Amino acid sequence: MTLLWMIHVTNKRFLSPNVLAKLQTIYNELEQKPTSTGVSSMFAVSLKSFLEKFGESVELIPGEILFMQDDVGENLYWVEAGILAVVQGKLRSPHLLTFRRPGHVVGEIALLENVPRTATVVALTNARLKCLNKERFHEMLANVPEVGIELMRLLTERVREVKPIDYGPGMYDHLTGAYSRQALDIRLQDEIERARRYDYKFSLVFIDLDRFKQINDTYGHACGDDVLVSFVRRLVADLRTTDHLFRYGGDEFILMLPGIDMTRGPVLVQRLADLVSMTPISTNPLLFISFSAGMACYPDDGETPEALLATADRRLYQRKGTTGKLRAPTVS
Repeated sequence: MTLLWMIHVTNKRFLSPNVLAKLQTIYNELEQKPTSTGVSSMFAVSLKSFLEKFGESVELIPGEILFMQDDVGENLYWVEAGILAVVQGKLRSPHLLTFRRPGHVVGEIALLENVPRTATVVALTNARLKCLNKERFHEMLANVPEVGIELMRLLTERVREVKPIDYGPGMYDHLTGAYSRQALDIRLQDEIERARRYDYKFSLVFIDLDRFKQINDTYGHACGDDVLVSFVRRLVADLRTTDHLFRYGGDEFILMLPGIDMTRGPVLVQRLADLVSMTPISTNPLLFISFSAGMACYPDDGETPEALLATADRRLYQRKGTTGKLRAPTVS
């Protein structure tokens, strides 16, 4: 019998029992570790007071989905009671980001940026929340200016929680703005540990620009630098917020794709390759660039940074041809 990843009951949406059970198990394993119990700040105090007056009550049962990734962001929620999980990706095998507990807030990013939801939120236990719509939220910001400062602090916590390496010296390549090799050493090990704990896959893509030495030799290193900068900007603009691009050295880059396996990965990378080769780089003269790539997937191709990088590197040079086009790797 096929197990559905999501169940619809009237207008409500529920996570499948097996996925819910896995998330509950993970939470129970982490429950004894030190955790935040909520934001005791001007924002939290003001929000609680405002919600008591203007907020609507929302109750969820275990497995019930509060909102889904890519839903329209129309409301902010304050957790009064219960535990919520925040996940991304396909719900048959979601990528767990974090948990939300009483005193925490969910839904504020989409509300502030006026963009679709960036993650799915689901109840792990019976939960009680207060809901504030966009108009009321903006009214609160206007009436209590100090809340804006506290909200910025809260958002900074969110970013650090999901992407802990984004800050600090040496984390970025000074030329291209991509993450550095030092950042790769940290992030790759963290991603392996996270994937092992939460039982999901991710892909590592080794990228090499085609004919880059020829560009340097013909047009000079300044032109080569412009090509690298333009390449990174073009690639990053089309990545998901959870993807990471690292400069490995010279014209070599590493792309990390959480939640992507060897079925979806080649399609995604081929789309990026087509995007990069479609428009010339604004150098003098105009240059068209392309790249070759090799892919490895955790845990199928290895469970250590060294094994994954070696496999992706080997597949890159097995498939690097004269056309510079990406060829999808064969999964053995």
